[in-house]
Order: sequence, then C-alpha cells, then structure tokens
Amino acid sequence: MHAIRAVIRLFITVVALFLTTLAILMIAWLPFTYRGIPVPAWMATALSRFYLRLFRVRLTYHHPERLHQYEGFIFPNHVSFLDILIMLHHAPARFLSKAELREWPFIGWIARAIGTVFVDRSNKSSREAAREALSRVNHFPPVVLFPEGGIFAPPDKLKPFRYGAFEIAHQGGVPYLPCVMLYDPLDITFWGDESIITAAWRFAGYGGAIHVDVYLLRQITPEPDDDPHQLALET
Repeated sequence: MHAIRAVIRLFITVVALFLTTLAILMIAWLPFTYRGIPVPAWMATALSRFYLRLFRVRLTYHHPERLHQYEGFIFPNHVSFLDILIMLHHAPARFLSKAELREWPFIGWIARAIGTVFVDRSNKSSREAAREALSRVNHFPPVVLFPEGGIFAPPDKLKPFRYGAFEIAHQGGVPYLPCVMLYDPLDITFWGDESIITAAWRFAGYGGAIHVDVYLLRQITPEPDDDPHQLALET
C-alpha cells in the first residue's frame, strides 16, 4: 500500500507541477495583479495549498494576523522541503535561494516568476549582488530567508543563525518576523543526508496526517544602533 500511495501521489505532483508551470509561464509577462501581488505568485500559493492537501499536511497558525498585509522579511527555521510550501500557503511570498535552483526545470522557472533572489554562497560577488537586490526589493509580498543557512541534523535543534540576514534587515531598517515551524511526525518530513528522491518517496508513501504548528513571533524592526550579530543571537 505504501508503494501504491507513493506512486499515485508523486504522479499527481508531477502533473500539477507541469500544468501550473505552463500556466505561470503563459501569463508571467502580463502586468496582472491581485491585491497588489502578481498573479503568478498567487498561482504558486494555490499549488502549495493543493500539495499540502494531497499529502494530508494540517497547519495550525499561531498569531496569523501578524502576516496580514505584512511588509518585510520572514526568518523561519529550516528542517524540511515542506518549509517552502508552508511559507507559501497563507499568502504569496518570495525567497532567497541557492543559485543552482534557477536552472531546475519547472521549480526553477516558478521561482524566477515569483521574484526569487538567487545567490551563489561560494561566490563573494554573487553574495554582494544578492544583498544589494534584497536591500532594494519591494518587501511586499514578504521575502523569506532561512537564517540557519540550510537544513542540518539533528532536526529538533535550532542551529546558530547567520548574521548576514540580520545585517541586510538592519542596513535597510526593514522589519523581520521570526517564525518557528514544528512538525509531527518529524522523521517523515525531515530532509537529512539523503537524496530528494529518497525523502520524497518516504513522505509520499506515508499514510497518516502530518501536523505542523506555525508560530509567528513578534515583529522586530532594527534600530540604527542595533548590532546585527546581537540581533541574530537574540532572535
């Protein structure tokens, strides 16, 4: 049953991704917006909601009003490939992502269409260009940065935040919203030292519901005399 469930879900996932990408590419060049946000971003949110229903992911938001018309950065923890879908579920968002994602078929095309900022962390000029882009970008819809810098084991331990994200927020005086996502069961959703295919197969074959608590913490607006290192530590 596990294998049958996984095959059916993954097939539906691929078909939905193909159709949504096709629709986004067809309208991405048109100046259509809804509630001040480009239509392709709303289509990515719709795809996210569909996927979370398909895989029986149940979300509980704590203080969801803090996301209403929010302009700024969102700084969540990072433990799963589902994190992106969850960040897109409530409303459209954009992301800071690794540069190689730009060239991925379908996913990379959607990422570009919704305004993702790409960075090659091994390239200093790329990092500086990403910082410059983030300092100039319109912060509505919000921009999601994962300050841990990746997914690391063990998944139940928060890694020290890199101060670069806080430095960007501090330089522009841009507010940021710390966010915590807690998964149950965690072992099904954690993407550890394994291929995405292995992780997706385990996740797609799981028959139970997956519960995620999304805690939206108090918004923080950096002051001119704040220290980004201290902001990262305190957050």
